[in-house]
Amino acid sequence: MARIGAAVARRLRGPYESLDRIEGQVNELKSGVAKLESSQWHSQILASRLHDDLRDALRALAANEPQNRRSLQAVREGSDYQQAWDEDAPLISVTVATLGRPELISRSLPSILGQSYGKLEVIVAADGATAETESAVAELGDPRVRYLDLGPRQTWTDDPVKLWLVGATRARNASVSAARGHWIVEFDDDDAMRPDCLEVLIDLARRTKAEAVYGQVRQHAADDPVDLCAFPPRFGRFSWAAGMYHGGLRFFGRELLAADLGLPGDWWLAERMLRAGVRFAMRDEVLCDAYASDRARNALEHGRIPWVGDERQAQGDLPSD
Repeated sequence: MARIGAAVARRLRGPYESLDRIEGQVNELKSGVAKLESSQWHSQILASRLHDDLRDALRALAANEPQNRRSLQAVREGSDYQQAWDEDAPLISVTVATLGRPELISRSLPSILGQSYGKLEVIVAADGATAETESAVAELGDPRVRYLDLGPRQTWTDDPVKLWLVGATRARNASVSAARGHWIVEFDDDDAMRPDCLEVLIDLARRTKAEAVYGQVRQHAADDPVDLCAFPPRFGRFSWAAGMYHGGLRFFGRELLAADLGLPGDWWLAERMLRAGVRFAMRDEVLCDAYASDRARNALEHGRIPWVGDERQAQGDLPSD
């Protein structure tokens, strides 16, 4: 009887012992896969961190901090440096880069020429604009406006994102080079200054002794306008649209390199100034109304803007080049 019971027990136990062995092997396999996935995940994290470190190192090298700090110090030691704050009414140079968009005549220039602060010059740099644009500017009949015709537009890339990031570089550098003011404003041809924008900025510069000042920019890129700027300046929360900087800082200039770094020219100029030690100040008052440009829409339609989804991005359209 005992032998029969043992035989039955072996018969019943046999299949389940095989299943137990299979289950054990499966669990070992799952454990191995989990370790492999964990290893791959850690490798991806490491690769991502390495990419970020290399990107930051490249930006630091490209910013040319040591030379910019020396140049900034030389400007501060110059004989005319203090005049920007001491003069009763220092000249402000407002530069406008244009492709010949109609908003230049209907919106941008009228908002500049209608400022409560009157001692200014306006330099319109036309990069590939038509003769009709020059005629329209001349018809405004304001002697404070100068027109620079840079000839046919020349681009180095067909990438719509890069063109949006830094496409106005040539026009901006040309107009800033021609500027004679103690203060420089780099404005767009489709935005609008609030009537007291320049007066507020001059007052802010005097009170704070800052070398770069800016106010709030209200963006009209969607159904609900969004206020863009914050202090201190940071990526995605800054624009020169309501900004102004000391004329001695023109040596920073605009750089096409910003597009290769995936940055808008607006921010790359500000970042290099910050790295060099330029003093910034902000007044949290809307001084400019900005509108989404055709280039911005084209960039979004044909290529992903590099920082879309970044937590540093403000809602709505970001500043153009």
